[in-house]
Amino acid sequence: SSQLQIRLHIYTSATMAGMRVGIVGMGRLGSAVAGNLLRGGARVTVYDLAGPSVCTGIRDAGATWARSAREVAEQSPDAVITALPRPEHVTAAMEADNGILEGLQAGSTWIEHSTTDFENTLRIKEKVEGRGAHAMEAPLTGGMTVLKQGKMVTLVGADAEVLERNRPLLAMSCQRIVPCGPFGHATIVKLLSNMLCAVNDVAMGEAMVLAKKSGVDMKLMFDAIRVSSGNSFCWETEVPLVLRGSYEPDFAAELMVKDMDLGIALGKKHGAPMAFMGHAMQVYEQAMAKYGKEQGSTIPVRLIADNARVELADEKSKEQFAKWYYSSVVDKGSFQILHHDMENPFGEAQ
Repeated sequence: SSQLQIRLHIYTSATMAGMRVGIVGMGRLGSAVAGNLLRGGARVTVYDLAGPSVCTGIRDAGATWARSAREVAEQSPDAVITALPRPEHVTAAMEADNGILEGLQAGSTWIEHSTTDFENTLRIKEKVEGRGAHAMEAPLTGGMTVLKQGKMVTLVGADAEVLERNRPLLAMSCQRIVPCGPFGHATIVKLLSNMLCAVNDVAMGEAMVLAKKSGVDMKLMFDAIRVSSGNSFCWETEVPLVLRGSYEPDFAAELMVKDMDLGIALGKKHGAPMAFMGHAMQVYEQAMAKYGKEQGSTIPVRLIADNARVELADEKSKEQFAKWYYSSVVDKGSFQILHHDMENPFGEAQ
């Protein structure tokens, strides 16, 4: 309930007050987490190789800029968070000269929010524990929109004691914390989640193109699928973007391909077939070659539509979804999308 969430926020804010937390990596993910922690009363120190200009807003909100990843760790006795795109970035941030490991304090916790190679993460975990610190993997899922609202879901791999110690910190960004067992398993679950999203995006493109060519009303189709067996998180949160002419769900196609690549490599290691994932990855690579790797993760839909010479968004659909946005709740164990500022033909369930 909303009253329970308010009480939890008050409790968490009180627990967070005065905690000293560092973040290395101030892209979309790191910046959003930093904002949530600052609102919760934590003292936040940040660093990014790109320089202080990448996080002017966060610094204006109260974060302290550090001169290196090592300095972040030295100023963060409670926890140091990494929020970086690729495994090699995490390795460099942790192990390079002036890296996190050089400044990591005994008793602190390294929290890995990145979605990277879990075997590399296990290797770094050993070095973290060798300094008398703790390690926890906590990849985030649910989309940047809900992260900024503090309603993300985090998948956690850590000892129970380490998780409980850091639960108030995680709760500032996450409405649901899901223990996934031993360290490393949370990253595998997150990779699988993103791989399923990738396949959904490719299938979504084909379905939308067929609907458009068949003359089906696109808003009607969106609403009908939402209450049908073909529904998915990607359908509910990305189709409205496409129908107003956008393919940018706040997640880069390049990162989706990185996660597919890691997942496919894991499949090869364990002898698990990855045929559909391989096809989806090829579609993503074709889309990035045509439109640029900086494009959003919905870009396969554009590729499929362009190849079919179809415009999915028109003036009618752009108007219908002009002000649309979504939020989310976790209800009875399932993630549910709440749509705002659009006409909903179904209203509340009767």
